[in-house]
Parts: sequence; structure tokens; C-alpha cells
Amino acid sequence: MSGKTETAPADKELMPDAKDKKQKKAPARVEGVKLGRHPLSSDRPGHPYALFKGQAPAIGKKMVFTMPNGVTYEGTVEAAVEADGEVLVEFKDGLKPVPAKK
Repeated sequence: MSGKTETAPADKELMPDAKDKKQKKAPARVEGVKLGRHPLSSDRPGHPYALFKGQAPAIGKKMVFTMPNGVTYEGTVEAAVEADGEVLVEFKDGLKPVPAKK
């Protein structure tokens, strides 16, 4: 028995390279979003939600979308429910407008 040990080759699925990691961190861009607001009570505004057709984004992932008026918003997904091809997404800390690039 020799004192030499061999390491198993790294599985690409278990250890993605830096390029793969960068792609996974990019926010999900969604088209055709309609915004709404859940009422918390009659005297306070509620939290925003987005409704669109497509696939539900992962919880904790950033989602980016541009409204028809040209304003782009970004938010962290707190909850996402998919039914009949439509997705309702609620945001953890609300939505933030993304400044336009000059």
C-alpha cells in the first residue's frame, strides 16, 4: 500500500466554473408584467406583486422587468405561485426602480 492518494475528478455539476456562477447570479428578466398591490389595511398601502405569463422565478432570486412606460424595476422574489400559465410574484423588500443607463 503506497501513501499516495488520488483525488476523483471534479464533477462539473457539483463544482460549476466561475462563468456558470456569474450566469446564475444574473437577475431574471421578465416580459409582459402587470403590477398590483395587496392591501394590508385601509389606512396603509400594501406590498407590490407582479403578474405575468411564464415560469415562476426561484425564491430569493432577483427579478427585473420593464413596464410599458419605460421604467425598469428590480426586486427580490419572496413568493411565487404559478397557476394556469400565469405567475404571481411577491417581493421581499418591495420594488426599486433601476436607473436608466446613459
